[in-house]
Amino acid sequence: MSIRTCAIVILLGISAATVKLKAQVMSLRKQQTPGVSTMKNPDKDSKAHVYGHIRMEGMQYFTPIPDAPRLTYSQLLSARLSMLKETGWFDFAGDVSAGTFFSRGQTHAIVHEAYVASRSTTIKAYAGRKKNDWSELDRRWQLALWQPSFSIDSLRPDEQGLTGIFLDYDTKNFEVLGFVSPVFIPSMGPEVREEGGGLVADSRWYRAPSRDYDFNSRINTIQYDLELPEATKLASNGSVAVMARAGDKEQGPWVVMSVGYVPVNELILRRKAFKDISQPKVDVTVSPDVTHHTLQSVDMGYTYKRLKVILSYLEDNPVVKRPDTDWSIQKLLPLQAYSATADFSIDNILTRTLAFQLSYLKVEGGGIQDIVEDGSPDDFTLFDQRVKFTNAVSFRLEGQIASIFRRPFVSRFKYLYDYDQRGSLLNAEFLYYPSQKWALVMGGDVLGVQDESHMTSGFLNQYRANDRVYGGMTYVF
Repeated sequence: MSIRTCAIVILLGISAATVKLKAQVMSLRKQQTPGVSTMKNPDKDSKAHVYGHIRMEGMQYFTPIPDAPRLTYSQLLSARLSMLKETGWFDFAGDVSAGTFFSRGQTHAIVHEAYVASRSTTIKAYAGRKKNDWSELDRRWQLALWQPSFSIDSLRPDEQGLTGIFLDYDTKNFEVLGFVSPVFIPSMGPEVREEGGGLVADSRWYRAPSRDYDFNSRINTIQYDLELPEATKLASNGSVAVMARAGDKEQGPWVVMSVGYVPVNELILRRKAFKDISQPKVDVTVSPDVTHHTLQSVDMGYTYKRLKVILSYLEDNPVVKRPDTDWSIQKLLPLQAYSATADFSIDNILTRTLAFQLSYLKVEGGGIQDIVEDGSPDDFTLFDQRVKFTNAVSFRLEGQIASIFRRPFVSRFKYLYDYDQRGSLLNAEFLYYPSQKWALVMGGDVLGVQDESHMTSGFLNQYRANDRVYGGMTYVF
């Protein structure tokens, strides 16, 4: 069983329990999917809304990987289905997706949200998996510190909800949200397995740990063995969090403050090494583990018509776990993140509206250091960084730029530059809607760095060979 498979077992097991509580019904928020259809119900007090999309996509990478030439081209068939059912006493909601790349280890299914909610208008109770706006910084920069992420593609991470009990007092100018949970569902990425003495995945977005070990100036080859604990051990980690909002986020000044003690969404790794310097190979057993952290975040914003300005701060303080004798474990270093964002739109550009976003991120700390039993640093570290970007500016543009045969032609453009990595990320995507329910998609991603010898472990340097183009079609219902 791989690390991702283990996490999926946790998710599916919790989802099955949610079904028994009538909480696992799937929905996607209406603002995320343009097509909505209403299903008739003979019960006049009950309404059901079902909507979603199906997407077929081909993707071509420019640079082949010598050890995995099959990853140069891929085809993805994916679907997302959601439903909101209203009754006289409760609302049932959820959001699920599934996809396949038509190859081994390349099929996935995920529950993004699945909850039951009371019908009260001011004080509402939720049970299940649900997304909330804990931190604008965390959501916009996709740090996945507050809420877990589903990330088989590092350029397309999908934020997931927390799982537990929510109590929300919500009015136009004030809100208090409380959360408590005895269970934990971690972030999930490519499915990892052991093969030929290494930890591998059928993905170009997986970072394999180094297989070279320098012991007293002698290079040894590492052979990894993956040891997975019981899924219930990983899932049995509780959390508690509180969020408060003052002001209306749609108009005027507002502030949101959140604090929580929750598990770190990315599983940490511990390893047991048996070193024999007389042998050219080193056997290393790797096992995932869970640690907690304290999160504090503040967002201050001002909204005026089509302009929104936000200043954000997020602080993360992980709990340091000590490994057993003859083991080492990842020690996550604290981080502080700062962000400034401006969202605005302009009307009447060629009779159309264009939406813009300009954002800056600064992260201090956030490293990883492997430690041994007494807390001192180990002489080997699997990975050294927790976040993809640490000193970056991002610009986005989205809107309809033209009409072809009186049908909309929409463009999406994103440019990011990270000063610490001396590199950039560019994405351009174009969508043409020949009908209301069909869209043709074409786009591409370009990653690059100015100096390949600078910060070799950085995200942009590691994945600079993943330039790609893609195209396909989407059916919305």
